[in-house]
Amino acid sequence: MSDETEESLRSRRQIQARAAEWIAGLLLHELASPIGLLAYAASREVPDYERSRTKNHIVTLQMVFAAIEQLRKASATPKPAEFDLAALINEIVNTEFSEAADNIALHGPQPLLLVSDAALLRFAICNGLRNAIEAVSVGTSKHSSPPVVVTWGETDVDYWVAVLDRGPGLSAPLEAVLGVGKTTKKGHSGFGLPIALSAIEALGGMVTLEAASDGGTKYELRWER
Repeated sequence: MSDETEESLRSRRQIQARAAEWIAGLLLHELASPIGLLAYAASREVPDYERSRTKNHIVTLQMVFAAIEQLRKASATPKPAEFDLAALINEIVNTEFSEAADNIALHGPQPLLLVSDAALLRFAICNGLRNAIEAVSVGTSKHSSPPVVVTWGETDVDYWVAVLDRGPGLSAPLEAVLGVGKTTKKGHSGFGLPIALSAIEALGGMVTLEAASDGGTKYELRWER
């Protein structure tokens, strides 16, 4: 790929990221107050609100609203800085997923210093770990090793992080979960994978989701050096 083509591609990604960030920001600004007022009014006016379907629908709306905020942040223009990828992954596991940390094995070079946007990577890594932990909670594993494994490394052209789980595997074709708002899980907004995809694409990378060779699912992130 020529330097001119790479520069053109990078420029297009930046324009797309700024457009997505602007649209999401506008939606959040316009909807924040009405959603808050709706929740307050419903809690005062709907009989037995706590057990009502009205509350369930409002909670779902609030969850989607929060997901749009995450999508906006994930679409932001990258702010590169040097950090240790191994330390970032360890910190995510021990803070975001502390209750499941004993069931997560980590394998990769320590340290692995690189220059990228740690905040965007956090979105994508958290999505993979969250899905893997949920998968093994409903699956039945006969393996003695931890049911979730996170590996990471680098090549001469990119960096990568892979999350493997020993859950039941993909429950739907990949295209069924790629779109914004699409989900096969009850109680989910359907924004998880699109948020991860936006974050990694902002870094010039990609997300792949496929059946693992020994069962379960492999979620892999790759992005440019």
